[in-house]
This record gives sequence, C-alpha cells and structure tokens, in this order.
Amino acid sequence: MATSPSRPALQLFEQAFSQPSQREGYAGLATYLREGKSIFPLVEQGVRGLMQTYELTEDDAKAFLEQANALAIYVRRQFIEHTLFRDPATAPGPQSGLLSMVEGPSFQRLFNVDFDALSPPDALESCYSPVAYLIDLLVWIRDKIEQQGTGSKLTLDSRRTDLKALSIDFNAVYQAVSAVDIIVPVLETFITSHGAETLNVEEALLTARYPNGLPYFQHWVSLDYVARHNGMTVGDIANRVDLAFPYFLRPDVLNVDAARARLLASRLGPYQRLILTEAAATEVLAFYQRHFGILDTTGTDGYRDVPVFCERTKLDSRQLEALLSIRGFAPVRSDNVPPVTGTPNIWPGSVYINATASDATPVDIEFATTVHRLKNAPVGPIDRMNRKLRLDQWLGLPPEQTDALLAAAIKAELPANTTYAITDGGVQALGLFQTLRERYGCTAEEFAAFIHEVSFYGRGDSPSLFDRVFNAQGGYRDPLKLDNGLFDLLPAAGTSELTVNRLCGGLGIDLLTYSFLTQAVYMASSGTANKLPRSVAVVSGFYRLVRLSRLLGITPIEGVLLLTVLGGESWVRALAGVPKIQAHTATHANVLVVIEGLHTCVSWCREHDIEVRWLVQQVSEPAESQKETVAELQLFEQVRNLLSGALFTSTELLMAGVPALPAGASWLDLLSILVDAEGLVIVKPLEADYPGHAREELLRAVTDGLGERYAAERDAIVEIMLGVLLRAKAAQLSVVKECLAVHTGLASEQVIPVLTWASGQVDRFLRQVLARPELEVAMGRTGRVYEGDAFLLQLAQVRRRSEIVLKLQLSAEVLQDYLDYGNREWITQPDPLAVSFNTFYYLATLAHAFTLSERPQAQLLDYLREAARLPKIIEPGAPPKLSAHAWALATQAAAARLAVFFGWSIQDVLECAQSISQPLIRTLQQLDLLLRIRTLSARCGMDARTLLLIGRLPSSANTLAEKTAYQVAAEKALLSLSETSGPVLAQASDEPAQTVKITCELLGNNEAIAGKREEKVTYKVTVTNMQNLPMSGVFVHWQTTLGTIVESATSPEGVANVDFIPGGIQGEETPLFWLDLGEKLPAPELAVIADADSYAFRTELSSEVPAYDVPAGFEVELYAVMEDNYFNRGIDSPVNWSSRVAAGSSGEAVIRAGAVTNQEGLARAFVSSSTGGSFIFKVLSTSSSTGLDFERITFLPGLPAA
Repeated sequence: MATSPSRPALQLFEQAFSQPSQREGYAGLATYLREGKSIFPLVEQGVRGLMQTYELTEDDAKAFLEQANALAIYVRRQFIEHTLFRDPATAPGPQSGLLSMVEGPSFQRLFNVDFDALSPPDALESCYSPVAYLIDLLVWIRDKIEQQGTGSKLTLDSRRTDLKALSIDFNAVYQAVSAVDIIVPVLETFITSHGAETLNVEEALLTARYPNGLPYFQHWVSLDYVARHNGMTVGDIANRVDLAFPYFLRPDVLNVDAARARLLASRLGPYQRLILTEAAATEVLAFYQRHFGILDTTGTDGYRDVPVFCERTKLDSRQLEALLSIRGFAPVRSDNVPPVTGTPNIWPGSVYINATASDATPVDIEFATTVHRLKNAPVGPIDRMNRKLRLDQWLGLPPEQTDALLAAAIKAELPANTTYAITDGGVQALGLFQTLRERYGCTAEEFAAFIHEVSFYGRGDSPSLFDRVFNAQGGYRDPLKLDNGLFDLLPAAGTSELTVNRLCGGLGIDLLTYSFLTQAVYMASSGTANKLPRSVAVVSGFYRLVRLSRLLGITPIEGVLLLTVLGGESWVRALAGVPKIQAHTATHANVLVVIEGLHTCVSWCREHDIEVRWLVQQVSEPAESQKETVAELQLFEQVRNLLSGALFTSTELLMAGVPALPAGASWLDLLSILVDAEGLVIVKPLEADYPGHAREELLRAVTDGLGERYAAERDAIVEIMLGVLLRAKAAQLSVVKECLAVHTGLASEQVIPVLTWASGQVDRFLRQVLARPELEVAMGRTGRVYEGDAFLLQLAQVRRRSEIVLKLQLSAEVLQDYLDYGNREWITQPDPLAVSFNTFYYLATLAHAFTLSERPQAQLLDYLREAARLPKIIEPGAPPKLSAHAWALATQAAAARLAVFFGWSIQDVLECAQSISQPLIRTLQQLDLLLRIRTLSARCGMDARTLLLIGRLPSSANTLAEKTAYQVAAEKALLSLSETSGPVLAQASDEPAQTVKITCELLGNNEAIAGKREEKVTYKVTVTNMQNLPMSGVFVHWQTTLGTIVESATSPEGVANVDFIPGGIQGEETPLFWLDLGEKLPAPELAVIADADSYAFRTELSSEVPAYDVPAGFEVELYAVMEDNYFNRGIDSPVNWSSRVAAGSSGEAVIRAGAVTNQEGLARAFVSSSTGGSFIFKVLSTSSSTGLDFERITFLPGLPAA
C-alpha cells in the first residue's frame, strides 16, 4: 500500500510534476514519498526548505506546497474527527449521496466524543493550549529564523537567557500580570548577563542617560504621584511641615528650607535636577555615548548628522526647527521697539541653547544634497540642547516656552550668570512656576515677565507679548513704542497722554489704579522730575504689578498694599523695578521669595475667608492724622450723659452717712490717690487687691479729715466710703463697656480687654472724653482732621483691635489670657500690646484651632496656660529644672491632651513635637505647625511621620542615606493610596492612655487643728511607670482651700511626702493633686477642726443677763461663744444647759436650748420660769467639760403677761 501509485501523496507529486524531466530532477522528493513518509514535515519546511532539501525551484516549490497544504489540512481534520469518537465502529457514514440522508444532525449523533480521552479545560498539556503554541513558536524560531543570518547573529538564547529557565505552570500561563512585573525581571536578567557593573536595576535606571526618558528614580516618581493625587507637589508638603512656614512672616530672613521646597516643587527628581545643573561636558565621545547612545570613533562627527540626531532624540524636522528657532520659528523683533544697532551680542532665539552666541553664530542646520548637518554645534550647544530637550519633556512645554523660562531665570540671576548654566536658582524658579501654573494657570511667558521682563520678541507669525498686551487694540492710531522717551507720571488736567492711555488700556486698569501703581514704579525706577522713561523695565513693572495680582485673584492696588505690609519698600521694588534672583536680604529682595510670599499670603487669606484689603487695614498702623466723625461725637455725648450719675462725689458720701469735713472741705481733696477732681476712680492696671489698697487710703483720709472725734466710728465710716467708691468704680466701668460696645460692635465683656490691648484705661478714657468739647461745639467742626490727637488715635486703635476680635471671634477668655501672658509666651514680639502681621496670623491660628475641635475652648486655653508654666528649654551648662522623668511625663501628658482636643493620635502629636526638637507644643507657632500637619493628614490619608519624612527629603540623592530617605518616604506614602488603610484621624477618647501609676495615701491622722503651730496632715504620693519602676524628680502640684501644701518633687524612690498646713478656717476638704500637664486627682479627705479638749466660753463674748427682775413667764435669751485655745470657734459641738436655784430662792426654771453650737460656735438658750424665783444658768461643753455660769436672773411670780 505504501508503494501503490494510488497513494494520495504520490498522486499529488505526479500531478504537480507531469513532465518526466521534472520527476527525474526531483527524484529525492519522489523517493521520500514512495517510502510512505508523512507529508507534514514537507509542509512545515516551507518553500525555502523544499528548495534547500530537494533542490526544487521556487515556482515548483510554491506549486507543490499549495496542493500539499490542502492535503495536510484534509488529513489533519480527519485525524481530529476520529480522535473525538469513543468507538471507531461508530464512525460517521457517508457525508454525501443518498446514504447520507438520515435523521437531522445533532452534536451527539455526529460526534460521539470520548471525553475521558480528552485533557481538562485550560490544561497545559492540551494540544490547543498556549503552551502548545509556545512550543510550536520556539520550534519555528529554531528551524526557520535561527537557520538564517551570518555567524555573528544573535540567537534567542543569547538575547533572552532567562526565557527557557522560566517555569511553566498554571499561574504563569493564565494569571493576569502587570507589564512592569514582566519587563523589570527581563531587564534585570539582561543587565546581569551582560556583566553590568551596577548591582541592581534601580541603580542602572538612575545612572543611565539614554533614552531621554532616563534617568528613572522610582521612589521620586511614587512620591510625585502621591502628591499629585492629592493636588499638591512634594514642595507643598515640605513647606507645610516646616516650623518657619509661612515665610512671609519673616520677610527679611533667607530660609534654606524654603529654597529646598521650591526645588521639590519643580516636580523634577534629584537625578533630573542633577542633569540640569551638572558641569558642562568635557569628554566629547563619552558625552555622546552616554546621552545619545552614539559611539563615534571615526572622527567624522556623525552625531551632527541631522538624521542621526533626530533619530536619537525622537524629533522630526519641524520639531528640530522649533528647538533651534530657525526658519518658520525664527524670532521676530517687535516693530515698536527700536532696532538693534550693530551686531547683537546674544542671539534672541533659543537663548539658552545658543548662550552667548552672536547673530552670526547660532546653532543652525546646514542643508546638503546628501545629509543635512548641524552647523555651529560643538559639544557645548549640544550639551545644552540635551538638557533642554529633557526639560521640555519633563515640563510638557513647547521649546520656546521652556527657553523663555530658562532665559528669564538666567538673566535675572545676580551675580550675573555669564555661562548660561542652569543653577539651583534657576531650578527654584521652575519650581515656583510649576506652583503658579498648577494653581492659577500661569503661562511660561507670563512667569518669564514676572522674574525678568516683558518679551518684545515674537515667534513666526505670533506677535510678542508686549504687542499682544499693549498694541492689540485696533482703535488707536499710534502704537505704544518703547523709545526710552520720558512721559509724565500723571497727565495734566484736560490733556491726554498716549503712553498712560495705552498702559491703562492694555492692562485694563483705570486712572485711579494707574496713579497708585505709578508711585511704586517711580520709586523702583530711575525716573526723575516726576517723569518715567518708556522703557522695557518700566512697562514690565506695570505689567508685573497688574498681571500677578490678578492671577492671584486680588486687585493691583491690593497687591501693592500687601507687598508693602509684608516686606516693605524692598518687596515692592522687587516687582515694580528690575527683579533679581539673588541672596535674599532686608534691602535686596529675591523676586522668587517675593512672589512666593505674595501667593502664600493670598492663599492663606482665601483659606480663612479674609479679604486682603481688610487685612492690610488691620495690620497697618492708623495714620497720625485722624478725622473726628459723627459716630465718635455721638460716643462722647453718650458717655457724658451716662457718666453724670456714676461719678464719685462728696455729695454721694454725705448721702451715704459719711460726716462732712470741717470748714466745708471736700473729701475728693483727701482722696486724690483714689479719685481725681472730676470724680473718676483711678485704677492702676496691675493692682490686684484694689479693695485692700482703697481701704488703706480711705482710713488715712478719714483719720486726716475727721481727727479723733470719730475714732470709735472710724472703721464704720471707712466701710461706708469703700462701698460708695466700689459702686462708682463699677458704674464707670459699666459706662465704658456699654458705650464702647455700641461703638465697636463688641460684646460688653470684650470691651475692657480690647481697651487694655489698645493701651487704654477706663479712667483715662473717661477723662479724655470729658475733656472733649460739647456736642454743639463739636458738630460745627465735624470732619476736621486733627494732627497728633492722641485720643482719636487711641480710638482708632480700639476700633482696629475690635475688628480683629470680631473677625476671629475671639472670646473674652481668649483675650484675657492673651493679655495676661499670651502676648509674651504664645508670640515673640518686641511690644506685647502691638498688632502686627505676626500677631494677627497667630491669633487667627488660635481661632482656627478652636474650629477644628468640638470641645470647649477652655480645654486648649488651660493646656496653653499650663504649658507656659513649664521651664523653657534647658540651657547648656545650666542645671535642669525638670528631671528626665518629669519631662517624659509632661511630654506624654501634653500629647494626650492635644490628641483628645483635636481628635488625633498621641503618636502623631509626639511626632510633630519631636520634629521641632521640643518636648511639647507650647507656642502658637508650634501649634500652627501641628494644625498644618493635622490638616494635611486628613487630606492625604497619611500619618504625621509619613508627612514629615516627605517634607524633610533632601534636595539630592547622592549618598546611600539620602536614597534611603526617599525610599522610606515613598513606601509609606504609597500606603496612603491603599483602599484598606485605616483612618488617620483616630477619634481620641476622653481618657488618654495611661502612662504612669500614681497613688496617694495619708500618713497618720487626717485631722488638723486650725491655727495650731506645727499641726499638719502628711500625704505620701508615689509615682511609678507602668512597669512599677520609680520616677524621680517629678513635681506634684496641689490645690487646697483650707490650708497650704508646699509642692515637692519625687525622690529617687518615686515618693513625695508633703505636709498640709491648716489655715484658720475649719471644714472638710478633698485636696487635688496632679503632675505637670496631668489630670487633677483627688487626695484622701482631711478635716480642719478645732481643739475640742480646750473648748471654753469667753465671758466677753457671752450675753449679759437682765439688770431687772423678769416677769414670770417671759423668756430671756442667753448665748455664749465657745472657742478653743487657738481662737477656733466650736462649730456644731455638743453643749449642755443647766440651771440651779439661787441661795434663798425657790421655784422651777424652764430652758429651751439647742444641743449643739451653730456655725459661729454660738450656744443659745431661752430661759423662763412660771413659778418665779432666782436662778443661775450654766452652759457646759461636753467635749472639754468646761462651762460658763451666767449671772443670777430673777423671775417674778404671778401670771404671765397677756
């Protein structure tokens, strides 16, 4: 059968090659088929295989394969069908003809499949699985591909040494895997197999410079992604975790962290910034190989061939022309600027690339019939082209916009950057641009004008920025030309100044705004005699002041005012004059610092709903010249009307019962220390015990005025006068509160703190009001300006502070704490009562802190008060004021209290404190840092430690420690993107976690006799940590009302023994004790008592008996005061009343008395007798068995009186 001529394969051969010459020539193929071998290997060999193996011509091979493929497909289908049948006997019958006419087909009837013989679905061993296709592909590569080529060919095994070593399992075949997880191991194996010096893929990606997408710093990419995901940059986070932020509060200080934050805000990683700022290339061949992948050792400068350069940089011809600013992208100088005379020293197009190249030597393309080449392109320009191409890609900007940014930054640098190298200052400018670009939509052209000047060069058909702004209006006949001619600052009345009109029209401002701005520009420029030159610098100054302000969302006038408030004249000059990127000082401002400060301040105002104009008014000192308004006149009249009934006068004293002075003298003359001649009570600001001081002065006045005539009544007179004085003082205080509350809109309890904040006093305020002219006289001169009127100036200060209090909603308690100690402890300022930008900012911070918590304000105020009492940072060489244990407990307690108040975790609060090297938060600047980090934490879903790690990233990543910092920060930042991460703002409970054990016990008796020397109650307080280890040097504070306790620190054993020394008041009390910043705890109860064993009744404090006989039935009141030897009254002490019949008398006495003394130690009884007789009554202390006999009382016999 195998040699039968009817065999299909042999028949196919005979049909394909009918000529005898063909059959003889292809005898080898005929022999192969006669031997009965398979046709499938022939099909797999293809045309070239048949040509090589059996020497067939190409046409004959194709003809044979066409028929062989059909036969192979038929045979393979038959094979598949037969393998699917369970029993060969049930093979299908004829598929055509009459015999095929049977019942309708079904899968079961047509294919009786033997499922047991088949492989399971998705089985790797299946002949239809991906594995089968993979093996078939590998065989095809081995037999078809690798057989071709020369001896230097690179086989699959050489290129992919990792491929055949991979394990084939179910996950490898069917599991979905990220492309990155596939690519990275392939690259790693490739690098390792080729003997790379780097240890890992990450290092290779950092050091590689070609293609342009490299270097790739994975950790920076992760950090930037997380920051972008939260609508920020890494620089924004760096700013907000810096204690010195916001930097506009210290405008004269150059902050290193602010510069670092601007670098991080550029969205350029450390290795990207390194490419921009590294030294210029010197080794030409190494440079081209590293940055362009070109190894040119032939000396033909092949890297200058345009096709090669474009292929390596992925540029087409127009993109290259745009990069070099040639042909259709060439710069066009405005017709409204004087033409350049002579040869320009700098080519105006592609300024950074051409650097100092003149008009005759810019980088260009030399067109040739064979290969176009770069002209005037030594390694220097190519190096700059390499940097700029990468920067274009990183910033996502067209080449002319990137060039405008770089050129402006380089030209603005001081000292002058003559090499046109990109410095850290230039990268900082890019960082600030990125911030303005993302937040406000600032364009590169606008930012270049902000830091340098308005461009008067267009590009191709696009006019320059100068012409688009100032010469775009078609209604003007003559354009604005920058001819350096002089023009008046303000046009004369009735005249029209073209320059002013074009400036106002181009910038969209009115004449009032222009007149305000022109003063700033004139101050910052070299203008003379009230004239300014029509120069690029002057026009750019106007443009910057207007455009930057509007970009930030404020008016130009508000922008100039805010600049003046923030940094004074130097800040205004930085934008209105010639801006410079330089070392920032008080007199020479860095324009980047100024723009950033302005933008940060406006953003802060917007976040806190504060209008910029209002803010400027409140933080600026009022003018010395004040105008007396109708509202003020009404205030003065209201005060006069109410004050008439609140004055302290001699008439009031006489009406109260005080004797008149002899010879018609006035009491006010003797009380000049307490009251002035008008009857105004004089109050000293720091006088704590006013009643005591007043009582002494009144006693002196009474003694001097009345002499010895009223010596017996002197004390009573003093008390009467003191009552009149205190009522007058309270009434005058009420007048000031009521009137100023109406005038300022404050609550009455806020008035006096605000008046004190404005350096005012109640008596001085009233005295100055009384000194003003009457309303009729004053109304005639309403609106008159008073130069140097101190009272009107003080009223302006009161209104100014009132506006701040109302805006920030500061309570009277907050104001009082601020005046008592906060203006010295919370804020550092030379004048505690001053109102500066710092003052307002940190008071706004405190007000904002209250809004972030649902807890009472008093909790935070108490914390700040207690924290201020703790010692400041230990000075080197000085003995510590608190032990290490005490600081540790105070730190934990402070963190716990702040965590409870703000609903945060204790660990996060501790991280914030440790970041500024402080044990706890105690100032408003530190509290501001805490609030910023807490707000960021809630916004980004990161804890404080992660935010601090990101914010403290170094600007470079050259060392292992710096790389590790980026790695740790990136890993923690990525956790914030996890959907399963827990809440960052954990709700702190009212009970902070316990970190210390405190016990308090009594040593001995808990009673002490009041007033007795050496009497005491001793407490023992033990302080240990949670491991029961003693904590030494920890101060225990006490609070008691019935005595005193001297505070002491714990011993090395953790024990503090304290003595309670009783005062002169009896009672029961539970003293409170606490550690620094800790919770107040109750101590065991104690009692201050009298000495019951020495109770006695003093005769001089007992009642007298009637000097007459008492009718029978009438009651006589008897009382006696019981005291001990220390003059303590016997309170609620048992007594016994008794009586005995006097000698020579008879009868019965009735005693109606209480069994105990009252709260004054008084024993009282009512005695009577219905029978009459003489009796002696006695009161006896049952505690001391000491009594008192009253004198004899005689009751007459008879009926009781009706």
